[in-house]
Amino acid sequence: MSQENVELVRRFERSWAERDLDGALECLHDEIEFDWSDSMSPLAGTYSGRDGFTSFWTAMLDAWEEFVPETVEVLDSRPERVVTFDRVRARGKESGIEMESHGGMVWTVREGRIARVTMFQGKTEALRSVGLMDTGA
Repeated sequence: MSQENVELVRRFERSWAERDLDGALECLHDEIEFDWSDSMSPLAGTYSGRDGFTSFWTAMLDAWEEFVPETVEVLDSRPERVVTFDRVRARGKESGIEMESHGGMVWTVREGRIARVTMFQGKTEALRSVGLMDTGA
């Protein structure tokens, strides 16, 4: 695992927490694939390119008054990948309801930028996706 890649992921998450779209976009590859299809939210899906990510970002911020991701754990994977386990704290814009969720993220870095992000509901699924846990097959 590259320390530079870990710092890139952390910079992206700081930008997200600060609602700094320009800062987040600086971390992303032009051909970003943001795979949120495992999400239980109405925003589940895969968002491609900077325009797709910006659309996702806007919809997310429209729904949440507060949406703060925090990296809890970082694991070794291949040099171009970072696996994180995150906690997200959020408060609904309309409802005011607060929530906390936990999940895994697999970040793929290419050419010094985040090229793919895949969200998983749990640690096991994230670890299986990168071959760090037996699939049980």
